[in-house]
Amino acid sequence: MEIELRFFATFRAAVGSKTISRSFDDGADVGTVLRALETEFDGLEGEILDDAGELRPQLSVLKNGREVVHMDGLTTTLADGDSVSVFPPVAGGNGDAGTSGRGEAGAGADGTVRREKAFRGISERLAREYLVNLGGEKVGDHVVEGPDWRTETSAEKVDVAGSMQLTEVTLVFEGPPETLEPLMEKFGRKAMRAGG
Repeated sequence: MEIELRFFATFRAAVGSKTISRSFDDGADVGTVLRALETEFDGLEGEILDDAGELRPQLSVLKNGREVVHMDGLTTTLADGDSVSVFPPVAGGNGDAGTSGRGEAGAGADGTVRREKAFRGISERLAREYLVNLGGEKVGDHVVEGPDWRTETSAEKVDVAGSMQLTEVTLVFEGPPETLEPLMEKFGRKAMRAGG
């Protein structure tokens, strides 16, 4: 079976490409794919799995846009045509959703940062459509990936006055700061026009 593999930040540099395809035996799982990658690419050896063969902390691995830790972890089975995205750890941040909702911690070793921003009055579906219009591609129910960025979306109902509620969509952007600044600004303008 053919699996599409997507890499970001330092992992992309180690592989030398954003996307590659590899063949695996039918029924292979995520762990099998990750072990094969560590063997094939010197720059990935020991970077994805720890000495016990477990996924390293703060690493994000997605099957078709969904975190494998929310599925069966490394034993999540794959099928022909599935995609596996591998993100190295990035610095975290958390913004205040009631104000600008923007947070950032220091940049990772590769310059990648993580920023969070919340918007009220737009749907999560519309937020993902805006990200696609800004050059991204939907890779799962809650993930949109761009050329050198990734955004994960979530939504919840929040009380605004008495019994009145609005949808609050939170976006977690990951990528180099020089990419995220204009991306977040453009997204913010689209969300404001929609009432967010």
